Amino acid sequence: MLASLAGETAAQDRDLNFDRRWQSLAAGGYDPLTIPVDWYDHVARVPGAERPFEVSSPTDAGIAPSALAAAAAWAKGQNSTALIIARSGRIVFEEYWQGTGRDTRFNPQSMAKTVTALLIGTAVERGEIGSVSDPVERYLPEWRGQPRGRITLEHMLWMAAGLEQGDGGMGYAVSPDNPLVRHSLGSDYTRLPLSLRAVARPGIEFDYNNQVNQLLGIVLERATGARYETLVSKRLWEPLGLRDAAMPLDRDGGMVMTSCCILSRPVDWLRIGQLFAGRGMVDGRQVVPAAWIDRMTAPSPAYPGYGYQIWIGDQLVGGEPQPRPGIVPWQGERFAAPRMVMLNGHGGQRVYVLPDKQLVIVRTARDWPDAWDDAVLPNVIWKGAE
Repeated sequence: MLASLAGETAAQDRDLNFDRRWQSLAAGGYDPLTIPVDWYDHVARVPGAERPFEVSSPTDAGIAPSALAAAAAWAKGQNSTALIIARSGRIVFEEYWQGTGRDTRFNPQSMAKTVTALLIGTAVERGEIGSVSDPVERYLPEWRGQPRGRITLEHMLWMAAGLEQGDGGMGYAVSPDNPLVRHSLGSDYTRLPLSLRAVARPGIEFDYNNQVNQLLGIVLERATGARYETLVSKRLWEPLGLRDAAMPLDRDGGMVMTSCCILSRPVDWLRIGQLFAGRGMVDGRQVVPAAWIDRMTAPSPAYPGYGYQIWIGDQLVGGEPQPRPGIVPWQGERFAAPRMVMLNGHGGQRVYVLPDKQLVIVRTARDWPDAWDDAVLPNVIWKGAE
């Protein structure tokens, strides 16, 4: 009898979604970068309201054709699938490689974290969230009265929450024993984030943590009473005039992954970037409050190269390039632009925003670059733009 009950409990504890996804991942030989977009099951639709992009010639945009050619040659040589460059909201250059085109969806990876921060700003504007100074226990009653409950939303936005990674010491190892892998392929995107322990004083140390972003997504759903993908649709994708996208769900009817994987077109990220070039305004419409964009792009006390879920200014400059782009971006020289805003995704997914010349650059890939240098594309285009 006891053995039978134990067997039933073990069967109930098994996550069949994880088992199926892990087996499929292993059979396909995929890693987080090479997973095909159509591999994801249980996805939530993110409706948009597609609006055409305006186009400008290099001459009218004041960008030297030689600079565009140099940028394209370098991007192509670094296994890129797309390079798109816009000025003042108009596309000046757009090219695709490796059998992709404008309508080919890609995975922006951690560039999705910036979307979370933008949504926090819309919730603050509407009064759904009182302030970024709010302790998280206001939205996570599971943490009420605990040290981790006193972590503020701002600490989380800065990636300085002082929470454990939740990886069991395995880092990003792609293994079925890694708690992070079991989380990302499993049936509950809330369980691991809500289990994280406080291990350091918040607000002091920059510690990039995917689960902290997922916690912000949970806060958004509870504060607004809306599903996360609905917020993405109604507050960003539709107002920005983007095409329908999709986000992976943990299970049918469950929650989406917020820290990654808004399956979308590269060109649509031009307007996400334009939010930062135009202080929240795109095509004459104030989509996100200007003051919130200013706060997002202000340096964190924990690390001056990071704001609210977005990278700002110079990062790791000089020395030996990293064999693969790490969490903190590497650049061979300083950025030529006096201000730089960068959305950074695993595998070299990038949106560079150079506000002083109203430039936005989108680069995507589905394979690792050979020798990525984050200074190359923005510096070539900055120097070639009047």
